[in-house]
Amino acid sequence: MAAGRVLLLTGGMRMRPVACLALGTAAALLYSNFLIDWVLRGFTGMDIVVSYLETPGEPFSTLLRVTSVLCGVLVLLLLPAVRRAFPPGRPNQVLVVSCAVFAAGAALAAAIPMPCGLGEGCLTDLDRLEADLHDAASTLSETALFIGVAAVWWQTRTTGPAWLARVAWWLFWIAGVLATAVFGYFGLLTDEQALTAYVQRVHILGVSIWLVILGVVAARSAASIGRGPGDE
Repeated sequence: MAAGRVLLLTGGMRMRPVACLALGTAAALLYSNFLIDWVLRGFTGMDIVVSYLETPGEPFSTLLRVTSVLCGVLVLLLLPAVRRAFPPGRPNQVLVVSCAVFAAGAALAAAIPMPCGLGEGCLTDLDRLEADLHDAASTLSETALFIGVAAVWWQTRTTGPAWLARVAWWLFWIAGVLATAVFGYFGLLTDEQALTAYVQRVHILGVSIWLVILGVVAARSAASIGRGPGDE
């Protein structure tokens, strides 16, 4: 419902190119909030899975959770401009819906953080439920985003721009499929916490790159709409 209200309020707004770029870039920086934690910790903590950085009791847990929510809000604000940047049709609809689900899922995962810290077992039924909900929200959010990446590739593979199709292709397979598979392998089947964390950061940076790309595409579209016939 909240996502729908934001889209309804912003759907008729025409954003300036600089606003599109700013929204995409800011959302990308906020999504890679492990960099904020890394700096504030004195350049340590890269070997900790991000969900554990947001566990209540961690020094910058609240800050990281707030940045995740803000990222979702910025993505929703950018969506009307993203929608106008692509031709109408099913791929466009898939992209918009997937981005909205990504934003809502990221905010939900932040609202329901991992209740048990690194190396701690979730002993109570409530803790296990919260951990499952957090994991489900995170998985739904990131899966939705890469479905949107695939939709953009599908649409631009024949119509262009060619650079966007290439970026979408490589991000989908490297950050979406490969990094996720390796993260799942190390996280579920091994005790290699550090490797799990490093691979997860590749995945997160891939998401952030895509958010910047959406801002660029929306900005280019807004700039072309803003030019009149005599500006060519």
